[in-house]
Amino acid sequence: MIARSELVFVPGVGFRTSASATLVTPVTVERGEWSVTIEKVLRGPEKTELVFSLTGPGGPPVTGVGFERPEPPPWMHLPISLRHEGGVVELTNEGRQGPSGFSAGRGSHLRTIHPTVRFPALPPGTNELEVVFDGAPGNWALPVTLTASTQYGLPAKALEVADTHHGVTLTALGVARSDTTTAVDIYASLDATPEPRFMRSLGLRRHKPGDEPEFTLTDDVGDEVREFAVFDDEVASGRQLHQVLVFPALDASATRCVLTIPDVVLAEHNGAWTTVAVPSESDFRFGTFDVRATVTKVQSRRGPAVRVFLDDGGWRDDRRLLYPETVWVNGRHGGISWDGPRSAGEPCGVNAENPEDDAREVMIESPVVRLRGPWRFELDL
Repeated sequence: MIARSELVFVPGVGFRTSASATLVTPVTVERGEWSVTIEKVLRGPEKTELVFSLTGPGGPPVTGVGFERPEPPPWMHLPISLRHEGGVVELTNEGRQGPSGFSAGRGSHLRTIHPTVRFPALPPGTNELEVVFDGAPGNWALPVTLTASTQYGLPAKALEVADTHHGVTLTALGVARSDTTTAVDIYASLDATPEPRFMRSLGLRRHKPGDEPEFTLTDDVGDEVREFAVFDDEVASGRQLHQVLVFPALDASATRCVLTIPDVVLAEHNGAWTTVAVPSESDFRFGTFDVRATVTKVQSRRGPAVRVFLDDGGWRDDRRLLYPETVWVNGRHGGISWDGPRSAGEPCGVNAENPEDDAREVMIESPVVRLRGPWRFELDL
């Protein structure tokens, strides 16, 4: 466990050691059709984290019609390095294992990548450096200045308080407080199972600005607050989840509090496809659930699609099936979507693209499951 004096909470980044330093304000630079924003740089004793977005020419224009899939830019994995007074730190393949993706605007030949990458550690005390891009945009060096996390962040207390239900262990690893904010560091891990499971969210869905709060923090003075922000921190694998929950301030005289997380959602890979005719209504076993499936052709806002709705008959052992995470039409790989907001913790239909309007069958896999707790943590402030 990290000592209390060695931990700080950096807003928008997470809980880090006091020896770390961070970029306080994002840096944006443009050059011709290229633009880059350095969103986060965090220097720590074990690694240096970089989050950026880079936009440039990357493929044919996207029409935006139907289910068209834009091509990824050929420079998606371009060379990146960090240059400092004492030398250069290169990005390795291992460092590219963080979240990554790209986007394309309708009618545009530009592509934007949004990676999170991790470099080996910079020398202690390095606060002036350059982020250097090579490859398609040419040699492009962007100077950045880091600030010690102790100046920018909040003093935090390291914790190790855990609760387990359904083979899902949530651990509170730290808490920080100020006169405006209380932040709690939560790490989720899963017990080993014959088929892998993957964490999807604390609460019923991934938190977005404007969402209704789902968690409560109650102090020993009697005040109760609800979260107003949630953001992700890094994990070692996709089976895990690491998030920071941000609440309003607790009473200044409070010395203890209780955090309550009522539900979690995960995907359970069941290792076998289930094939269902289109259209049809049928009963079958899907993972650990007995379901009534309704499969229909629909016209979604993006074009022809197949809608799959699975009725699990209600709660069983504090578990509910929400929807299948993977749906293939006629053996074709494709994603799923919703025509409206997802149902709040209830089974809901999902759409799978069917651009040729020729669906004969769908193959479904990976039940997405709501697990009811609650998970509770008594935390020292």
